[in-house]
Amino acid sequence: MMKKTALILAMAAASTASWAQSSVTVYGILDGGVSYTTGIAGGARKQVVSGIMDGSRFGLRGNEDLGGGYRALFLMENRTELDTGTNSNTPVSGSTFLPDRWGNAAGIFTPTSFTLPSTVPSAVAQQVIARANAGLAGALQTATTTLGGRLAAASFGVNIGNARFWDRQIYAGLVTPYGALLAGRQYTPAYELNAAFDTLATQSSLAAGQVAAVPAVIDIRQSNALQYRVQQGGLTASLMVAAGEGESSQGRFIGAMAMYKTDDYGVGVGVNTKKNELGQRALRTITFGASAKVGPGTVNFLFNDVSDPNPSGLSALLGGLSSTLSAQIVPGLAAQINAAAPGLGTQLASQINVASLVNDYKQAFVQKATLFSIGYKMSFGPHTIYTAFNSFNDKGRFNADTDSYGAVYTYSLSKRTDLNFVFTHFDNKAGGQAAPGQAGFLGGFTKAPGVDSNNVAAGIRHRF
Repeated sequence: MMKKTALILAMAAASTASWAQSSVTVYGILDGGVSYTTGIAGGARKQVVSGIMDGSRFGLRGNEDLGGGYRALFLMENRTELDTGTNSNTPVSGSTFLPDRWGNAAGIFTPTSFTLPSTVPSAVAQQVIARANAGLAGALQTATTTLGGRLAAASFGVNIGNARFWDRQIYAGLVTPYGALLAGRQYTPAYELNAAFDTLATQSSLAAGQVAAVPAVIDIRQSNALQYRVQQGGLTASLMVAAGEGESSQGRFIGAMAMYKTDDYGVGVGVNTKKNELGQRALRTITFGASAKVGPGTVNFLFNDVSDPNPSGLSALLGGLSSTLSAQIVPGLAAQINAAAPGLGTQLASQINVASLVNDYKQAFVQKATLFSIGYKMSFGPHTIYTAFNSFNDKGRFNADTDSYGAVYTYSLSKRTDLNFVFTHFDNKAGGQAAPGQAGFLGGFTKAPGVDSNNVAAGIRHRF
């Protein structure tokens, strides 16, 4: 018995020595509190939430000195929802609520122009054409709401519908005197630049990206990624490539960035670009950032040029709309009109351009926009105050513009624990329908285009 005990102790000691040599660190953030959001369908939303300032997480990082300027490292980071204990969440507006431009056929589709032979009396022609247009509009409304609802249930929220335990990051790498090579799921170069020059550093509902979170104007992370990084003094530069590897929502990704940052000033530029699952050019984000120390604090400036002519992950949705039109809506419309005016329904149905209608609906997801942010951060003693103005300028068909502004106050109880208070106003214009989320979750959409939203939140954050 004593020999067995001694053996167990020896194995434990060897294991401890091995871990110490590898410098494995357990770390994480627990961030939770209460949030109140107005402008949501069904009334203002009061919630206990996870991730007001930072998404809650649990991670492991390792670092081994190989000598000669070489180091091996790894990082594994899990998404954790403080309020529920799960690793996924849904937006404030719900997992199936659609903005009007995605779920409401009105204003999406180009009106269909029907013509009838001159032998048909004009009074009859007008009635038939009016019935055809009404029938098509109603059928399209049902189809887009149904298909869009499926898209929402599958795509809205964070980490919905997958079992990816290490959702935030997981990679291994080698650091050399000539730079580092990392392989795995990682933050993208342009997003890293955004985080560096966003006054809120992606924290809270006042972060720059919150006004354009669904659909996202920038790819935050990439799986199947290889990254080369150089860090020297204030200079950081990176190049990343990622393969689609048969994923149903994305193809090849390439990103790069370079920035120089000190306590007094900083400047940087970056770009992310990828192809969708069909090999077409999809989301491209070009980012410029700058910062400067002014008075007791720092001014931050951020600008993103966004272009997404062929959004990723839409092929199944658009294919479903095309098949629904071809197999159900068009034949059904023809039969309905034929019952009242034999033969006319068939003539009208033959004039419906299915491909054109599907492309019209695709435009509701296409992005061409700019995102601008300017803000000021000031710290004194345990107090930190942030204020920012963010503006999303949608240059597409629906003019879904959104501005946000507000203030955030943080009081540090210690180096690891702080109290946080957030107030953010979202000013939605024309087709704008964005609702504020927080660092750990999406806001989703307000109840109608042009409806504003306010968010008030308070919470506690602990880092370990």
